Amino acid sequence: IGYNNKKCWPRDARMRLMKHDVNLGRAVFWELQNRLPRSITSLEWENSFVSVYSKDNPNLLFDLCGFEVRILPKIRTYNEQFVNKDGVWNLQNEITKERTAQAFLRVDQDSMNRFENRIRMILMSSGSTTFTKIVNKWNTSLIGLMTYFREAVIHTKELLDLLVRCENKIQTRIKIGLNSKMPQRFPPCTFYTPKELGGLGMLSMGHVLIPQSDLRYSKQTTQAGVTHYRS
Repeated sequence: IGYNNKKCWPRDARMRLMKHDVNLGRAVFWELQNRLPRSITSLEWENSFVSVYSKDNPNLLFDLCGFEVRILPKIRTYNEQFVNKDGVWNLQNEITKERTAQAFLRVDQDSMNRFENRIRMILMSSGSTTFTKIVNKWNTSLIGLMTYFREAVIHTKELLDLLVRCENKIQTRIKIGLNSKMPQRFPPCTFYTPKELGGLGMLSMGHVLIPQSDLRYSKQTTQAGVTHYRS
């Protein structure tokens, strides 16, 4: 049919490609495309997406500043129940203070690619750099990603997998620097222990190397529980 869709969302949350909605979406796109002067800018159908809100499509989908957003009005939800969890914002009517809709957040593909390319750049430029510098660059990139996207990261499974892969690549780069990849020589404390205690002070978003037996302590310390362990 040639109509783009937001494939990052589950099937039931994507735009349903009904004939009348598709025609309306194309018509709006052509109208806007013809209004813009070609000398200034142009819109390309291949990398555009027109989201139509109608009787068949309860979700409004768009991406903004690196976030994929899905807005679902309260009147279109099943049993008019709200979901209360991280990565879901409640939208409020300013006058009546009633919660009228919910916005579901994810991280978009371009931002994930940018993060992956940044890690690749760190690996490529780390010729004979010290291990501390490599880890510092990783920490800076990770903190930058997390402080910008925050709770949206937890609901983007692909990004969590990517973080684990990138973390492993950084650790492998350090292991290769010592000409060995034997796990016995690199216990988790080598990477994650603070510099004051002799480690590299590496930050982790995947917690891949934390043994299952150690997780019992996290249950005692965190009230919310653990949200995103990947192994």
